[in-house]
Amino acid sequence: MERTDVTKQWVLKHFIELVSQQEIRESLLAVRFREEMRQLEQELGTPVQLTLSEIHLVACIGDYSPINVTTLAEKTQLTKGSITRISKRLLELDLIKRQQINENKKEVYYTLTAAGQKVHRIHHRIHGEIEQRFLAFLDQYTPEQLAFARRFMKDLLEWGY
Repeated sequence: MERTDVTKQWVLKHFIELVSQQEIRESLLAVRFREEMRQLEQELGTPVQLTLSEIHLVACIGDYSPINVTTLAEKTQLTKGSITRISKRLLELDLIKRQQINENKKEVYYTLTAAGQKVHRIHHRIHGEIEQRFLAFLDQYTPEQLAFARRFMKDLLEWGY
């Protein structure tokens, strides 16, 4: 096998490994988030077990509040039906609240409650820590290597396997 073919096989093998590890990494992130949430549960006096979709919806509402279902769906890449289902649960947990702005009674907007703001802060703190660690990891590469990585990642995201 030619050297280029060997390198391609190595990249393929490690791409598959990276994709496989993503579920494990998401689980570890969820565990870390749950540890942070335990303190909030003690403050609220009620269990708050959230899925990653629920956490990301709280984060999106916190980032863009007030925000409607259509914009939430666009920003989270979830369906409007999923947004409606998840938002019902978040309303029950008193993490978000619904409101209508202006005269339009059909248009519903979401904002965070005080508890939702705490979840939002926890989420952003953890993501900030991960981002800082990743940026520090990238410091080992030259500008040329980073330019290649950028092109490779862009192409990979556009590639439909």
